[in-house]
Amino acid sequence: MRLMRVRCVMSLRIGDRIPNFQLPSKDGLKRIFYFELNGGVIILLAARGPVAAINECFTELGSCMEVINGFGGQVFAVTDHVSKIKENLSSSIIFEDKEGRLSDLLLSDSDAKYQNLKLLVLDPNQRVLVQFPISEPKQDIHASINAVKALLDAPQPPATTLQYGAPALLMNNLIDLDLCSRLIENWKKDHQEGQVNDGKSNAPDASIKKNREHVVRDPDLFREIASTIGPRIAPELEKAFNFEQRLRFEAFTVLSYSDDREDFFAPHRDNLRQTQKRRFAMSLNLNEGYEGGELWFPEYGKHKYLPAAGAGVIFSCSLLHEALPVTKGQRWVMVTFMCD
Repeated sequence: MRLMRVRCVMSLRIGDRIPNFQLPSKDGLKRIFYFELNGGVIILLAARGPVAAINECFTELGSCMEVINGFGGQVFAVTDHVSKIKENLSSSIIFEDKEGRLSDLLLSDSDAKYQNLKLLVLDPNQRVLVQFPISEPKQDIHASINAVKALLDAPQPPATTLQYGAPALLMNNLIDLDLCSRLIENWKKDHQEGQVNDGKSNAPDASIKKNREHVVRDPDLFREIASTIGPRIAPELEKAFNFEQRLRFEAFTVLSYSDDREDFFAPHRDNLRQTQKRRFAMSLNLNEGYEGGELWFPEYGKHKYLPAAGAGVIFSCSLLHEALPVTKGQRWVMVTFMCD
């Protein structure tokens, strides 16, 4: 993975992946964050001072270690006060950020203001699950860790042992539920029957697919979507597929599949026209509460893919895939293609 290159300060949001970085740790060794992870939830304290408050945070984190160990968490810290930190967490790593670039990113909020103390909780893939500003360490640290435990204790889909599966990426929190709702509302205001391109023109073809579509044409909304999902997808393509090439989004199209119309999209590939130079496709679900409507890759077994709202599946445009019929309710999904 590439090391951090922060050209400008931006605020982190739920679903954003923090960049990989290399900084000296308290023991004097230069460490790469990516290589210190063990696959568990990451508790990351970003601290700019005062030193007494930072030390109090470590004291309170120490008293929470039984809970943190219980959910398999790892504790890290980033600060510019390494030499003055008094902590006795044997399993933690404290990084020294003398230049402050990483701290600027971690401590900024949505208003581009800065806090002195923040506890960030990252999933095992270094993506932000939740973040807590810290003003009163004794109270806030315990409340934050308890909130994390409650979040992780929520029911999850059961783990499954696979013997066969498609080379596809499933990513949560690609966009938030507010943006999902806005895209659905835009579809309700303006949509048409789904089109199929035969190499010459676009026209409905119910033998191949039956759905209704809305193409995002508002340039501001297009930029909002691209600037949100682009930085979240690119590191995963690099890590999972060793793909580092810059890509552009072809378009963002919201599709609806409804049970009363018996909508479907038959097995197909997305790269039949070489002039489009499509590399990867993304299918991002915008709602839940329907039945059926799974994504299926017939070449790779019978497993069905059904991401939550705001989550999506990313896969090579070469893969044969099918959108199965919705058997109850209505499914909205945003699709796009990443092209050369």
